[in-house]
Amino acid sequence: MAAINEDVYLIAVYYDKNRKGEGDYLAKDPAGFKYVKNITVKTDEASHTLGAHVGVVNKVKLVFLHNAGLFPSPYPDWNAAMTLRQISVFCKVHN
Repeated sequence: MAAINEDVYLIAVYYDKNRKGEGDYLAKDPAGFKYVKNITVKTDEASHTLGAHVGVVNKVKLVFLHNAGLFPSPYPDWNAAMTLRQISVFCKVHN
């Protein structure tokens, strides 16, 4: 789609640590991701602030959302309630 000049966005989680345990890994990416702003999401339990980092790869606009407490790593050892909290916060960002 991007190749035919359609706007394409990908929104994903920016984990605090990647699978290798490295932090701040997005800053090293050659796409040149930049922090642009914070987004605050309110749930029944609390308010969550996520940092938005943007970049462009092959005409696709990438937005990564970062919150170390909610998204510490790709495979945290959490219970179902915490996983549901992650999903609900991520989904509410899109509203």
